[in-house]
Amino acid sequence: MPGSRTQYCTALALAGSLALAGCATPSALQVIDNVLRHEAPPPPAPALVRELLARPLEAQDAAAIFERSSPPALARLAAPVSPLPGPRVELHQLLEPYLVHLAAAHRALQAAAPPPGALPAAPPAPAKQREIAAAVDASALKLATDLFLEATARFARSLREARGRIAFPGAGARFAADFGLLVVGTAGDDLHELRPLRDGRVFVLVDPGGNDRYTGSDIVLHGLAAILDLGGDDRYESDGPGWGAAIAGVSLLLDVAGNDTYVSGDFGQGAALAGVGALVDLAGDDSYRLNAFGQGLALAGGTGLLWDRAGNDRYVAAGRPDPYGRGGALSFAQGASVGVRTGMGGGIGILRDDAGNDAYEAQMFAQGVGYYYGLGLLWEGAGSDRYRAVRYAQGNGVHEAVGVLRDESGDDDYALAVGVGQGMGLDLAVGVLADLAGDDRYAAPTLAQGAATANGVGIVEDRSGKNTWQLEQPGGWGRAEWSRGLPSLGLVLADAPRVESLVAHETEAEVPCASADPLLQQRLQADVAAVLAETPVEDFDRLLPLYAGLRCALLGAGPAQAQAMWDGFERLTETPYAGLIAAALRARPAPPEQMRRLVEKLAIHPSCGIRTAALSLDGSAAAAQAALRSSCWRLQARALGILGELGVAPAVLDGVPEFLRQAPSRAPRSASKARSTER
Repeated sequence: MPGSRTQYCTALALAGSLALAGCATPSALQVIDNVLRHEAPPPPAPALVRELLARPLEAQDAAAIFERSSPPALARLAAPVSPLPGPRVELHQLLEPYLVHLAAAHRALQAAAPPPGALPAAPPAPAKQREIAAAVDASALKLATDLFLEATARFARSLREARGRIAFPGAGARFAADFGLLVVGTAGDDLHELRPLRDGRVFVLVDPGGNDRYTGSDIVLHGLAAILDLGGDDRYESDGPGWGAAIAGVSLLLDVAGNDTYVSGDFGQGAALAGVGALVDLAGDDSYRLNAFGQGLALAGGTGLLWDRAGNDRYVAAGRPDPYGRGGALSFAQGASVGVRTGMGGGIGILRDDAGNDAYEAQMFAQGVGYYYGLGLLWEGAGSDRYRAVRYAQGNGVHEAVGVLRDESGDDDYALAVGVGQGMGLDLAVGVLADLAGDDRYAAPTLAQGAATANGVGIVEDRSGKNTWQLEQPGGWGRAEWSRGLPSLGLVLADAPRVESLVAHETEAEVPCASADPLLQQRLQADVAAVLAETPVEDFDRLLPLYAGLRCALLGAGPAQAQAMWDGFERLTETPYAGLIAAALRARPAPPEQMRRLVEKLAIHPSCGIRTAALSLDGSAAAAQAALRSSCWRLQARALGILGELGVAPAVLDGVPEFLRQAPSRAPRSASKARSTER
């Protein structure tokens, strides 16, 4: 439906749709920051992610994100260059200083010892990703990266400035050095067959022109590599990883001109894990096709960039099967970053396209998406563009992450098949879709266009043009529900339809015990401490079944088994499993005296979420009044809820934010961690 032509900003933090003057809501916009500051320190992740979670409105600034995130040498590599007049240049005049700089970069890389064990040539399993990222010496790798990219940017500029004056060998050439190999192609149509680069080596391929074909895989597995193609309509074809893909190293592909085709399997076209993977294409109408994991993808410790400067381009990402059956395949592409949940944050993944009428097709987790302390950005410049995806896409942050899609101009068309995107923040995350000019169309079933759940922030901005907005079900245009006693925020800076009076609380239904693993329940009943001790808290996939398993095991235990479990709980209240224990105790409390001891221990846990669960288990007015003096808003919210249930007036509200004081109703008692169907 057409917009109302009234630009507004709405945040359903208070009763009804609250119009915010200039969107300046210091308290409500700081919910994510307040929650995270009162929990365990964040996992290893880019500092910028945490900064944007604390200041969500700044996530709209794609230029600032790009400047802070991409290596400066890449901007110099992509800058326009005009050929300079002058005498003929011998190739060795350019190569000799470059080889000296490559040797220096190689020496720096040797200080960044490779991760133990063989590095896989495809995206590793999450546990292996965490292992690799933790083992890499990030500071040593950064030094090697900077030296390599700076030297390569200078060399590439020299090649472009001397274009037409360089005496390239007619049959090509190979220059071997102690640290690696430099290959020079011909001005004709070459076939380059590439292999993965390993063992800290350096490889550079320079092709002066022609319609070339690149096959094999140029993935870097601890090394430094670059492909510099100066012209021609080229084809880069691989069934596996490649074309600017790196693990524990650097892989760069620069294509200066031509209508080019890029085809990859999993992991490519600007993808990195604990390193830098970059594909920079300066001109031409280009085609990018990928199975999954690429087109500007960052895994833990990585910076992945796909930067296309000009042309009418098409980006297609298919995907891997989704084990949860959420409506599409897992793309992880087109400006995406993915962390290892509870273990290692993501990196920074960027797809930047500066001009042209472009088309983007993907399925889930794509087009400006961040997952678990990752930052994904899709930044579009001029042109009328078309975006198609299924879910978790088009400016979507998921689980303490930031996802941004910004389009500067043109008549653009955005569509999601299932929803959850287009400026949507899910679970303490920030999602932004900003379109700055043009007559645009937005379509999604639900949870889109300025929506948020589980204390997220979703922002949609489109202040100009004749725009069309379509939602099939409620769940957008500023609608955002309370969770864990605190608001989520849907911010609309646009002409989208205004939604009135939709304050609600998210449901937090328990997982039915019939679906919980019976063997796990039996093991927990037999020795709860041993089972918890063998479950790593940094492995979310192994930890997740315990949320239902522990509660259901206690509910189904006989008297002696239950007592043994409660006794085991007393030894575990200071561990990271305390939240699981609190949820189980809510389902089946221990005997009164033992329950008192358990609650007392949980009430002094470093995690505010666990202290909040302890307050729910206590339920007394005295404990609630004391909790109001905390700086943790979750604890304050639960305290106000308890006092409201008891009919007792709060003794002090000095440190309580305004949105909690004005809340029309209190959230129901909740476990220490909100549960959501969205993974």
